[in-house]
Amino acid sequence: MEEKANEKIKKLRSAKKHYNKTGDVKMVIRIKVLIAYLRNISISEIAQCFEISKKTIKRWVKKFESGDEPDALLDEIRSGRPPKLNEEELSQLRNMIKDDQERVWVARHVYELIVMMFSTIYSVKYIPELLRGLDLSFHKAVHYLVKKNEEKRSEWVKEKLPKIYEKHIKEGWRIFYQDEVGFQTEGTLAYSWGPKGEDIVVKNKGRHGRENLMGAYEVGSGEFFYKMTFFKVNALRFKRFLCCLKRKHKNDKFIIISDNASFHKAKWFTAWWKGTDWLRMEFLPAYSPDFNPIERLWKWIKKEYTHNKCWSSKIDLRKYLEKKLKEMTNNVQSYVGTMRQELLRLKVASDHYKVPFVWDQHLQQVA
Repeated sequence: MEEKANEKIKKLRSAKKHYNKTGDVKMVIRIKVLIAYLRNISISEIAQCFEISKKTIKRWVKKFESGDEPDALLDEIRSGRPPKLNEEELSQLRNMIKDDQERVWVARHVYELIVMMFSTIYSVKYIPELLRGLDLSFHKAVHYLVKKNEEKRSEWVKEKLPKIYEKHIKEGWRIFYQDEVGFQTEGTLAYSWGPKGEDIVVKNKGRHGRENLMGAYEVGSGEFFYKMTFFKVNALRFKRFLCCLKRKHKNDKFIIISDNASFHKAKWFTAWWKGTDWLRMEFLPAYSPDFNPIERLWKWIKKEYTHNKCWSSKIDLRKYLEKKLKEMTNNVQSYVGTMRQELLRLKVASDHYKVPFVWDQHLQQVA
C-alpha cells in the first residue's frame, strides 16, 4: 500500500514540475494537496494549511483516484469569462494586500493568492484592472525614517498647520515653504530610453563643483523665489535671502515654514526675526521632508534640467541654472502639474490623520 502511494507521489512530483514551467498555479496547488493527502496528512490539516475547504479537497481526491492521473483534475478548470469574486471576497483580498506591505505585490503574486484563497482563476493580465477597482495602485515603495515622531507629526497636521493658515491668512500674511538644495557640476544620472545593449554616456568634465540654491515656494500663488550661492548656506546667508524676499514684496508679511537645520535656529538669527514686524518662522516636525511641498519642486527641477548633464565649471553651472530658473519662474504653468500632484499627496496625508485638508482652496487654484 505504501509502495503504491510512493509511486503516485513520484508521478505527482513529475507533473508538478511540468505545471510549474507552464505557470499553471492552480494545478500546482492541487498537486501539493494530493501529495499531502497521500502522505497520510488528514484532510482537516490540509484544509487548514492551504486554506481550502474540506469539500473541495475531497472532490479533488475523488477525481484523482478515479483516473489515477494528475491530468484528471484539468477538467475542473473552466474556460470562458473568469468567475468574479463577490464583494466580501474582494474586501478580503484588498485587506490581505494592504496588511502585508513587506511583500512585493505584482500581478503574478496576486493571481496566486486568489487561486489559493478563493479557488478562482483570473487572467494575470486582468489583475491590474481588478486591483485598480479596489482603489489600489502600483507605485514605488518609499523609505520611512524610523526616527519620525508620529505624535509630533500628527500634532503638526491636526493642530499647528491649520492654526497657522486660519490665523495668518486672515491677517494678510503670506505663507512660504522654504528649503535649500545643491546642484553638482557632474549632474545626476537617471534612467532614459536608449539603444539596447549600449550605455547612455554622459561626458564628465572631470571637475567637481557645487551650486547651492535657497528657495521659497508659496502654495496658493505658485510663486517660487530663489537665490544662488557658491558657498555653504549659513544663518547669515539665510537672513540675506529673506531680506531679498522682503525687498521684492515690500508691503507683505511672511510666514516661513522650514525644516530644523541648525542655522534656521541660530540664537542671533532667532532674536533678529522675532524683532521684525514682517517675518515669522515656523518649523516642521523633525524628519518630515514629506510635509514640505518644495521638496517635490526640487525633484522636478533636477529631473527637467540637470539629469544626465555635466558642466565644466561652477560658473557654467550657475549660468545654466540662472537661465532655466528664470524661464521657469516666468512660466508658473510649467510646474503647476507636478505641484498639483504634490498637493493631492498631502491631501492623502491629511486624510490619514483624519483632519480637513488646509489646502483645498489651493488645489482649486492650481487646477
